[in-house]
Amino acid sequence: MNSSLELFKSILKDTRNSRALYQFLKNVVKPPYDYSDLLRWQWAQTVSALDKLIHDLVRVGMVESFLGKRPPTPKFLGFGFTLDVYFQLAQNTASATYLFEQMVTQKHGYLSFQEPDKIADALSNIWNEQHKWRKISLELGFDENYTKTLLKNISIRRNQIVHEGDYSNILLQRQPISEDDVDTVLDFVDKIGEVIYNLVKI
Repeated sequence: MNSSLELFKSILKDTRNSRALYQFLKNVVKPPYDYSDLLRWQWAQTVSALDKLIHDLVRVGMVESFLGKRPPTPKFLGFGFTLDVYFQLAQNTASATYLFEQMVTQKHGYLSFQEPDKIADALSNIWNEQHKWRKISLELGFDENYTKTLLKNISIRRNQIVHEGDYSNILLQRQPISEDDVDTVLDFVDKIGEVIYNLVKI
């Protein structure tokens, strides 16, 4: 699982470092050109990093449960697969772990783990904690409602950036974005990712 966290941190570091390009264009090349899309990219990339971290932690954790290294959760035990997959696993014991991991990857591949409820549901595959966001928030030093609301709003804005070009009204005006906004998102997501990792690792 440690490699999952390292990759998450690496993505966030690269995302932070890209700020230098924005500052160069804004301060040296200067307006009238609008370089704010570089900030929007940072916002979207940060949320994608969290999404990937959850995918990776759940995949690795489920493999650990499959190998008997982690106690299985009720959701893990209900992880369904076809008889075809069952026979593949039974007949290829040497590669059963690989086949199971591929199955998890395929089954979760179309899912998005960015919003609080979806993250909690995904983590139920490896973490048998009823009040996940209460525990995560406690580690962050925040109120549970604050943590979930902020993350949900960050995800909503990410979707507006990616799917709507960050135009939020009929007047076709883009939502404003600042370096401070992006720094807040980066710092918050960074902390959430690390707390989740520490709570679910063996």
